[in-house]
Amino acid sequence: MKKVILPFITGILCLVLIFPIPVRAYTPGQAYQRNLHTWIKNDDHRRYVEMMLDYHVRNNKQVRDALAGGFSAVFIFDGCSDNMDDPTLSDLSFYRVSGVCVVLRQDEAGDVKMVYCNINASTIPDRPLEYGAWSLPDVGDVGPATVLDGTYQLYSVYHKGKYEALHVRSEYSDGTLPAIYMTEEGFTPYRANEINIHTRTSNHTSGKGMWSAGCPLIGGGESWEFWKLMEATYHRNYDSFETDNFVGCLTIDRQALRTEMYTLYKSPDAVDAIIWESTRMQPQTYFAACGHREHYEKGKKLRTVRDTQRMSLPCSNGSDARSLEVGTLSAGEMLTAVGSVFNASGNLWYETEAGGYVYAGHVEELGFFDSLWQTLFG
Repeated sequence: MKKVILPFITGILCLVLIFPIPVRAYTPGQAYQRNLHTWIKNDDHRRYVEMMLDYHVRNNKQVRDALAGGFSAVFIFDGCSDNMDDPTLSDLSFYRVSGVCVVLRQDEAGDVKMVYCNINASTIPDRPLEYGAWSLPDVGDVGPATVLDGTYQLYSVYHKGKYEALHVRSEYSDGTLPAIYMTEEGFTPYRANEINIHTRTSNHTSGKGMWSAGCPLIGGGESWEFWKLMEATYHRNYDSFETDNFVGCLTIDRQALRTEMYTLYKSPDAVDAIIWESTRMQPQTYFAACGHREHYEKGKKLRTVRDTQRMSLPCSNGSDARSLEVGTLSAGEMLTAVGSVFNASGNLWYETEAGGYVYAGHVEELGFFDSLWQTLFG
């Protein structure tokens, strides 16, 4: 038998080498699914980062254009680092390493890959309420600039003329960004310039001076953390460092840090202005496009008629990038619906007692006797 099997297997391997099985490369609009458990242990934070990376890869034109051009898509999700679970490290007044920095690129096969991750990032200036840090025309003394959430372009630069960094711009010809500055009367919107992603100094916990007056920071004080970012972005495209070269795009999202920012800035209106763009993309806004939402006080007994999934929103991840699978159901399983909603496409979905939504076409409502039997003996 072995004499027959061995030549057969050898022949198959030779065929695979001669005629390799084609691997379908990433196509625009395709889901980007990446498990970040190695880098983010907190389930809520990890799911949020995974969900929003998928959303931006599918729907954000700047991200898609950067990836398609062979450049980098850089993301900083502030408030999503496991450092937020440490009482000391989550104290924004002392030690800001609350953000997760992720870099995506397309490989030679055209598939989107994560090439960098750092859980010691920050997008919040050191002391935003320290008026007099800057003085603006027609405004007077203000605190440091806080760049608004959103997606921007990245170019190479020397930070303060000293070391390699990534300059954040609205576009090539506009080196400024929309930002807010805190004032004693509240806050004022004003364009910020010289905003660079750069490394963090090793003495940033000493309380001496500002280590950032508006620039996003990468690393916990070790320079190698930042140089790995430069390798993953700039040096993947260019042989030697020159300023003013296009690097890719940067997306800032501080939704997970909202509560802490309310306390730090002492102005809900200012914080809402900072995070407005990322608020617009939150899952909650999806329900504004839904219709005829119901709630069942006593619950409705259902049975699956096929294998299906419970989704985080009343839609599949093929029709809405922010909907993620939160559980699987086998055909014949019983579940209780606590409500229903017609989604943005007009399809009926049930909200389950266990959490998440299931498509109405994949379940059936139990009759009176079936429901009674399930209640008594299920």
